[in-house]
Amino acid sequence: MTSYIRSKQTPFLCALTLTLLYSTNSTAQTLPNAGQILRELQQQPELVAPKAGPTLEVEERTLNATADQGSSFALKTITITGNTTFTQAELHALVSDLEGGTRTLKDLNAAAERITVYYREQGYPVARAYLPAQEIKDGVVTIAVVEGRIAARQLNNKSHLSDERAAAYLDRSGKGGVIRSDSIDRGLLLLNDTPGVTNARATLQPGASVGTSDLVVQLEPGAAYSGNIDFDNYGNRYVGAYRLGGTLNINSPLQIGDVLTANVLTSGSGLNYGRVAYQLPVGSDGLRVGAAYFETRYELDKEFKRLDAHGTASSASIFAAYPFIRSQFSNLNGTLSWEQKNLSDSVDATATTTDKRAKLLTAGLFGTRQDAFGGGGINSLSLSAIFGQLDIKSASALIIDNASAKTNGNYSRWSYNLARLQRISDSNSLYLTVSGQEAGKNLDSSEKFALGGATGVRAYPQGEGIGDEGVLASIELRHTFMTGLQGSVFYDTGSVKINHTPFGPPQTNTRTLSGAGVGVNAFLANVQIKASLAWRTYGGAPTSIPEWSSRGPTAWLQASLGF
Repeated sequence: MTSYIRSKQTPFLCALTLTLLYSTNSTAQTLPNAGQILRELQQQPELVAPKAGPTLEVEERTLNATADQGSSFALKTITITGNTTFTQAELHALVSDLEGGTRTLKDLNAAAERITVYYREQGYPVARAYLPAQEIKDGVVTIAVVEGRIAARQLNNKSHLSDERAAAYLDRSGKGGVIRSDSIDRGLLLLNDTPGVTNARATLQPGASVGTSDLVVQLEPGAAYSGNIDFDNYGNRYVGAYRLGGTLNINSPLQIGDVLTANVLTSGSGLNYGRVAYQLPVGSDGLRVGAAYFETRYELDKEFKRLDAHGTASSASIFAAYPFIRSQFSNLNGTLSWEQKNLSDSVDATATTTDKRAKLLTAGLFGTRQDAFGGGGINSLSLSAIFGQLDIKSASALIIDNASAKTNGNYSRWSYNLARLQRISDSNSLYLTVSGQEAGKNLDSSEKFALGGATGVRAYPQGEGIGDEGVLASIELRHTFMTGLQGSVFYDTGSVKINHTPFGPPQTNTRTLSGAGVGVNAFLANVQIKASLAWRTYGGAPTSIPEWSSRGPTAWLQASLGF
């Protein structure tokens, strides 16, 4: 009879061996863990500008024209009355060139039009300058300005938002104050962004008296429920590449513009993910706050199946978002969030479990701007700063970390994403994007930057090219063949610094990957299909998966059904 004695140090030594095999060697297949899987689930999508809303409609009041437009007289001085927004000197400079000569009433009406145009260009949609009835003496002519004020507001609300809540968004229009289009536009756009509302429209109609307008607002109902069902092969090979997921939004259940969201994603036994979030508006100027919770469970398969490795990741967070700028062509949103993540990884083959807890404070900015450069385009910018604290709960894992990466404790990282969609012609466009990350120290797997995958260097698999710091760039030429069918050719390249501070035996601490390919985007009603095929051009064979499984091009597929 043979007896076996198992030392208490055995799990620790096995864990140390796995760490040396799978962590410090940048060319070996990396053992995925809860942090990496969580990061892959949270990869950023393509930056998209907020939806534009209907423009403000203005119904003009007809003013009686001055008679005898051709009569002439000596003009010495032009005076302007009724202006409160701009100074006399500022408006007078627009028409002063007409003084000191012989002018006709047609010339003076043109001068009044200059002032009207100036007001409109500065965002006063109903302001008007005109020649009032007057007797011209000593060459002095008066131009009157009616700047326009709101006398009444009328709300026709068919949305899932209460009348009281909807009316609050319109208070910025300033009843009794001078009408500005930007303040009305902001309120309309915020209403269009609100769950339960669609197609918020406004019209300025002539009021009961000259110089006043009535603001008439029409709100159409948004969907009470919305969401999508997705299928893709974007997953990590070791927890299941093929995934089925769905999102359900319950819009404005309390009739205050709130939304309850549930997400699920599964690859079968390899990965199961669920998230629930709730957010609601605070006030009527676009501030939104919310809370979210998610949980992920995974089980490794393929080459790592013999390890019986599995784990969980969960997160609870609170967040706030505010639109500093919300307009038809420019937008800037700020976000602030606090999150606590719990990560647990078990390897039954070595009887080891690693538990970690991370607390994060994240501040971010996201902005878009449309312009007319080169035929028109959209710029997008996303910036975020993350300040966190990692607490490795497992004693053996902490010992290994202290002897190697030293990720435990406080950390920080900064990420960015810049993009431009440039119109070339009616059927062609160019999409450019650059993203990256900088770090203050070696990071846990949940905070690292990755190159490979469907949203990175598409010629490489998910989980390839992971590092503490990195940069990724892509250029994509898109062609629309017909409505609902778009093709593209693209080139992706990126580089990572594997460890902010190298440790262990000397080895290469950088990795650069590049690839090129073709793609197709198809839209039909509520169905979208996105596919691409990419070939490696630089960086060699993938190291995150077996060599035999990476021959030929890398194919990506995503199908989505919206409802």
